[in-house]
Amino acid sequence: MEKINLDNLGQDIYEFKMKNGLEVCLIPFKDKKNYYAILGTRYGSNDVEFEDMDGNKYKTPFGTAHFLEHKIFAQEDGEDPFAFFAKSGVNTNASTTFDNTRYYIWGVNDFKENLNYLLDFLLTPYFTSENVEKEKGIIKEEILMYEDNPEWALDDTMRKNLFYELPVKEKIAGDVPDIMQITKEDLYNAYNTFYHPSKMYLVIGGNIDIKETEKLLKKHEKLNHCPKEIEVKRKEYDEKDDVVLEYKELHMNIKVPKIRFSIKITKDKFKEFPDVKLNMYLGVIMSTLFGPTSLFKEKVTNESLTSGFYLEKNNFFNYLTLDITAESDKADILVEEIKKTYDNFKITKDDLERLKKVWIASEIRMIDSVEMTVDNIYSDLIMYNHVYTNRTEMIKSLNIKELNKIIKKLDLSNQSLVMILPKEKNM
Repeated sequence: MEKINLDNLGQDIYEFKMKNGLEVCLIPFKDKKNYYAILGTRYGSNDVEFEDMDGNKYKTPFGTAHFLEHKIFAQEDGEDPFAFFAKSGVNTNASTTFDNTRYYIWGVNDFKENLNYLLDFLLTPYFTSENVEKEKGIIKEEILMYEDNPEWALDDTMRKNLFYELPVKEKIAGDVPDIMQITKEDLYNAYNTFYHPSKMYLVIGGNIDIKETEKLLKKHEKLNHCPKEIEVKRKEYDEKDDVVLEYKELHMNIKVPKIRFSIKITKDKFKEFPDVKLNMYLGVIMSTLFGPTSLFKEKVTNESLTSGFYLEKNNFFNYLTLDITAESDKADILVEEIKKTYDNFKITKDDLERLKKVWIASEIRMIDSVEMTVDNIYSDLIMYNHVYTNRTEMIKSLNIKELNKIIKKLDLSNQSLVMILPKEKNM
């Protein structure tokens, strides 16, 4: 077990790898009463085609990862995991993204019993033709519900605008025809390939005893009877650098137009920068251009060009997207302001240094939160297969020379706009 100090701020992290390959991170908080645990796998909706270590090739319907997340909670003895955790006042939930599926518990009471049970139900899949068919109706309703949501429509449409081949262009839950094809065999194939401990991460923080938790994990019967590490080969895609569509217009039952403006960027030009560093510099660019203290924010606020907007930066395979989502009754003017900001920007050393100070203060505040600390460490493992415990030092190391090098190489020409307009009003 390796002990690491988080950002030299007195918060320790204990890391170790079990014989079956499970990566474990334990973060004891001396002054907290609660705990938070995530057990997740690097398996998400993007993983539709893969090959196991025996050379067996699989192609599963879109939405299989999300469907599998639902069915993991089915137990042969009929016990409901949600009810089990609720008995001690502990919460549980799960989520599927494009690149991972996670299961988490959080609360105050009965830590060891609840951790044991989390491992038990995740390591005991129970899929039958009957319970798979029953779940299809439930997920169908979920998919149809999201189709009427403007925010989801923006996101789903934009990904189709941006990507030719990458499976990220499809919905995480799939479409109704996709999920109707899913069989129990699909679920078992995906489970046996990606829910092996060597493909999973366990991150626990809060009021925990390190030695007792390690002992529990090393004695857990089901966990320790898993075979040794396995290998998985994922399909590789040949994606074009340009966008599929530059503009798409939708009409929905809304009062104020909504927009999503995105830029697609290939990582190929930035191979000299580790992914974590590249993400940091792009975060600097987005925050400087569009953040709370930016000239853009001041202008759109003073001129009432938007009632609100938010920024996102996403990683998909070898591509990044820079996304702005906004609501505006002057949508056309707002989009022009966004484009002008991208076309005519320059970041000074003073801009960078000022942002770094704010960023470091924010990182330090987050370390005091059990949930944020656990989430950040888990995200590092999923994105980078590594825990960055020196994040404040990394922020301090950001410099104008490297930033200008990235800006010089940055191609912002592959742009796409999705606009949702009120049905009764065409612009």
